[in-house]
Amino acid sequence: MFLALRESRGYRISFDLRSAASSTFASLGLREKGFTMRVFRFSIPLTVHVGDVNYGGHVGYQIYLSYFQEARIAYLKEFGCTELDIHGYGMIISEANCKYKKELLYRDEIRVKCGIGQLKSKVFIMEYQVEKGDDVCAIGSTTNLCYDYRNRKVTKLPLEFVKAIREYEGLE
Repeated sequence: MFLALRESRGYRISFDLRSAASSTFASLGLREKGFTMRVFRFSIPLTVHVGDVNYGGHVGYQIYLSYFQEARIAYLKEFGCTELDIHGYGMIISEANCKYKKELLYRDEIRVKCGIGQLKSKVFIMEYQVEKGDDVCAIGSTTNLCYDYRNRKVTKLPLEFVKAIREYEGLE
């Protein structure tokens, strides 16, 4: 089981109240856009850097995708995987979504939560939540295709990966 995350690297397990998460997703209108309400078990801390901030004085919209990527890389690492090696295959992103709720500023300390909310034969959908303190600043998702880079085609997710994710996330 992958429950023992390394606190020394700044990772922690986050258990949110289902009712709070459900109302957050409903208030942002994300259910209608295909997002599922979830309890995040994995998160990483990040600090907003000067390069993240745009001319408006807040984090640029595109930077959130970088935050999602940092969290995704750390999440996959807990399963012994990388974006280029998920038990012999890589992944590519076919879709990315982000709903912005509150602005982030230079030097803000944030927490990016993530997890896999859906598994299909060739696809996994990762969901993300960016928080500053108790405030939800953004929610998003990426659709990730399992990809065979050698043969340049989409392929099935490795069974070992599927089993580990189902166990960790409590998916059927």
